[in-house]
Amino acid sequence: MLENNTEEIYVYSGEISNYNQYVESNINTFLHDEKLTPIKRQEILCNISINYMQEIFNTPSKYVKQNLDRCRLLIKHILSEKLGTSTLLETLGGLIQHSSYTYAHSVQVCSYTIALHSLMFNLDEDELIDIGVGAIFHDYGKIYIPTEILDKPGNLEQLEFYEVKKHCEYGYDLLKMLDVFSPVSLDIVKHHHEKLNGRGYPDGLNGTDISKSSRIAAIADVYSALTTKRAYRDALDRESAFEIMRNDMAGSFDVHYLSIFSAMLAGE
Repeated sequence: MLENNTEEIYVYSGEISNYNQYVESNINTFLHDEKLTPIKRQEILCNISINYMQEIFNTPSKYVKQNLDRCRLLIKHILSEKLGTSTLLETLGGLIQHSSYTYAHSVQVCSYTIALHSLMFNLDEDELIDIGVGAIFHDYGKIYIPTEILDKPGNLEQLEFYEVKKHCEYGYDLLKMLDVFSPVSLDIVKHHHEKLNGRGYPDGLNGTDISKSSRIAAIADVYSALTTKRAYRDALDRESAFEIMRNDMAGSFDVHYLSIFSAMLAGE
């Protein structure tokens, strides 16, 4: 296909799962193929990860447990891309479209979260993978939120916002019940919307009561959301996003972590 300059293939919808698993099982071949540019290899990795999340969000929850090893392997490959210095984060950002926002956003939050952990802390691979699992599943509870609320253009009504806020506990309760997710992963799923000033949810934690990993995931989550084009607004550039996070959302984030994250994305 490469020799014939084939750029696209079409897969029947009923075969998507088989296709995804085939590509994932051969990911080492793709990521070490010198015929592909580094950017193209990163696009393949990002697309594989996004396809995995789409499959997980759209199949019964029992398959999450069966396919968790696939998730851990994908995160291991994301880690291998040397996130702090490569263009993987930019590549992923360019792939996000509104139609697949939830899935691509999950992968982007995972990438940002483990990149900042790798930069700040001396963690082994298994610890980073557990953190990545929590970050990639951080919004899994949204499978219980009506689509018309999630995709609503404009501001949510009070009752609609109350319903959206439940996704943290929905995701935590379901994934905990599967009994295969680590405490670190589950903590990120439940507490990525907590704020340092205690005004977050679901538990109203504040300061150091919020784990380091959840504080980092919260930064990654909001930054990804602000810099992604949505139906109701355009994407913000990096500087504008950080200005909002520092000023309009003052008190929400760990300012030290936010400063390091900003410097990391700026390549400083």
